[in-house]
Amino acid sequence: MWRGLRSLEYYVRFVLIVVCVVVARFFESDLVVFCVFLATLVVYLVRGYDCRLLVGSFMVLLVFAAVFLALGNEFYANRVAVWAYYFLVIGVVGLVVEYVRESRKGRVEEAE
Repeated sequence: MWRGLRSLEYYVRFVLIVVCVVVARFFESDLVVFCVFLATLVVYLVRGYDCRLLVGSFMVLLVFAAVFLALGNEFYANRVAVWAYYFLVIGVVGLVVEYVRESRKGRVEEAE
């Protein structure tokens, strides 16, 4: 029973990324979409998930934006590119927070 819950916990980080993309696809307001992305960042930081997944999502979405642009769908390519940059922003902010946490943890361990 616990093993199933542990594997569910593993997939939550990926489900959050999918939720961000789905919300971005169906909501027109950039403010609502960015708030969902920020909520994802908070969950990633509180739960201790690796924020490099967010930066990886940026790269994947940027490739999709390039493909849409190559296919001639400029409107959708621009929307996907905006979502990609949202992932880049929250990913970099998350990595900076992780870096600060690790440096503080290192200083506390050195002091002891």
